[in-house]
Amino acid sequence: MKYDIKLPWLFLAFCLLIFTSYSSVAQLTPKEALPLMQKGINLGNTLEPPDEAGWNNPKAEEYYFDMYKEAGFQCVRIPVRWDNHTQTVSPYKIDAAWMNRVEQVVDWGLNRGLFIVINAHHEEWIKANYTNASYRARFDSIWSQIAVRFKDKSDHLFFEIINEPNGLTKAQNDELHQRELSIIRKTNPTRIVIFQGHNWGGSDELIQAAIPYDPYIMGSFHSYDPYLFGLEGQGTWGSAADYNNLKNKFIAVSNWSTANKVQVFLGEFGSLKSCDYNSRMLHYRAYVELSQTYGFVYCAWDDGGDFRIMEREQHKWDEVKDILLHTTYYAPAGLKLKTYQDTILQLNWSNRVSDNDSIYIERRTGSTVYKRIATLKGDTTEFLDEGLVQGENYYYRVIAHYNDTTDVFSQPVKIFLPVYIPKVRSFYLGEPLKIPGVVEAEDFDVGGEGLTYHEADDRNIGGAYRTNEAVDIYDRLGDGFSIGNALPGEWYEYTVDVQQTGEYIGKAFLSTPNAGGRSIIQIGDAKPDTITALNSYSWLVNEPVSFNLSLEAGEQVMRYSILSGPQFNIDKFEFELAGDTSATGIYDLYSKGLLIASLPGNGLFIRMSNRQKIDNVKIYSSTGRLVESVNNSGDSYIISYNKIQGGIYIIRVVSDNKIYTRKISCP
Repeated sequence: MKYDIKLPWLFLAFCLLIFTSYSSVAQLTPKEALPLMQKGINLGNTLEPPDEAGWNNPKAEEYYFDMYKEAGFQCVRIPVRWDNHTQTVSPYKIDAAWMNRVEQVVDWGLNRGLFIVINAHHEEWIKANYTNASYRARFDSIWSQIAVRFKDKSDHLFFEIINEPNGLTKAQNDELHQRELSIIRKTNPTRIVIFQGHNWGGSDELIQAAIPYDPYIMGSFHSYDPYLFGLEGQGTWGSAADYNNLKNKFIAVSNWSTANKVQVFLGEFGSLKSCDYNSRMLHYRAYVELSQTYGFVYCAWDDGGDFRIMEREQHKWDEVKDILLHTTYYAPAGLKLKTYQDTILQLNWSNRVSDNDSIYIERRTGSTVYKRIATLKGDTTEFLDEGLVQGENYYYRVIAHYNDTTDVFSQPVKIFLPVYIPKVRSFYLGEPLKIPGVVEAEDFDVGGEGLTYHEADDRNIGGAYRTNEAVDIYDRLGDGFSIGNALPGEWYEYTVDVQQTGEYIGKAFLSTPNAGGRSIIQIGDAKPDTITALNSYSWLVNEPVSFNLSLEAGEQVMRYSILSGPQFNIDKFEFELAGDTSATGIYDLYSKGLLIASLPGNGLFIRMSNRQKIDNVKIYSSTGRLVESVNNSGDSYIISYNKIQGGIYIIRVVSDNKIYTRKISCP
């Protein structure tokens, strides 16, 4: 009989042992969970406003989770605010309707096999009043109630103790996490819990945080870096330096993760929709690549607004979704688009692996969806898209297709195909440059890239003069301007008016600490001459180099071309008619015969030092626009400051058949 009584208890003990063993095996560890939940997204600005639907989104709908699942997301982070739904006095009970609503949304995700993260979000009250014991008790009670309510949910539900604890000191944040973890562990001994560093929960703060002694934890950080791009929308992103700065952040967290055996949860990242499009796509791709490389879970921030990824009410996705789900380090990279003739675009990219079965090219315009326009061999790296329409934005992406596994996508790239406007040559100073005389290097003709100059890049790096042109022009610190960074193959053209047929002696005023750079000068059909730069031991001090040209009278084009390095700066060119000793007097640039002085509150006073009559005064803006032209002004003239303000101007004075030209800067 005693034996019969003991048997059920032994049987129950055995069953309990089996159940406990099974539970411990079934419970996912952070390391096991990570690859199953790596691709994540936030359901932001939804359950964390003061009241649901209090901001820019409607109330959450169940179909959101169908969209998450069908798209391929594995994890959804659901920010939740508890403050407005919790009593402010003991026992600090959470409103039952709110707890039921949170559970309903959580279950929508869990029922579809998704990993779900819930947290305490925007709980500013505890951050600002942490030293108050009643506030700490209220926060403890909130987590105790959450833990009890959700204790029987699957191990796909994670708890994140607090979001971005800015306002707490490091010590307070460490203490809060340890205390709430101990409360959670009373009812959820093996549920995975996420902790975050102090301040805004960045990567540096995670590395500094005290690590709870617990095998079921993950460390979290948020990153919208760099701040001015990701959160302010300023500038562009995507240079090698930009990528390496972000990579170094991931390396530091990865080293911390390895040393401490703590898995990493990148809870928020992204960039504003107002950011430069191509930079934004590269930015998302970099975060995805680096998260995959270093083994982090990544959850992109989606708030239905400025960081919108899911078009909730339209049941559609922004194309960032495809970067989050289908881009890897092995996807085609470096996609660049270039206009080729008027209605043709050239695509170039690199294939990071060699086992692509084929390459797909997809294109869209405006708000249309992507369509496949070409299927190419797996090793192809360029494509010409022809018959396009001018004045249209085009978006492209390259997909590496595999017959036996999942395709991988490049990030999309956007380009505007401009309406072709024929370029027209015009004089920068309003008229051809005279020979004999001086041709300033920076006064090349107006017309643009490919017509009046050729530059390797598309911006004026020097930024001192003609900033709307691509030629690199530098200020010579008060001594005019010069062209710099001249590379082989670049050239500049000037319309000149040769006053007299004959042999001309020229001087190219060049500066460089490295002799040997070669260039060539040609005017019209005349035989060109080659110029080799001499060592001037400075980028500002000139060393003239002579050349000779046999020229016909009349208007013609002068081209100055760079042949080889080392690099040198180009200041100006002087021309004298051989045998004519008075040539320098005919075009006397920067001569002391011309006086220009400032009359405060009035203008610029111009006078010939010898009191000679001024035949003509012309004032040009730095863009070549004629501001004023006056004939027969006597022996002096005043230019009103009302006409010349805030910029660089060229003043050209003709007196006694001599031409005087000055560049001035007006405040």
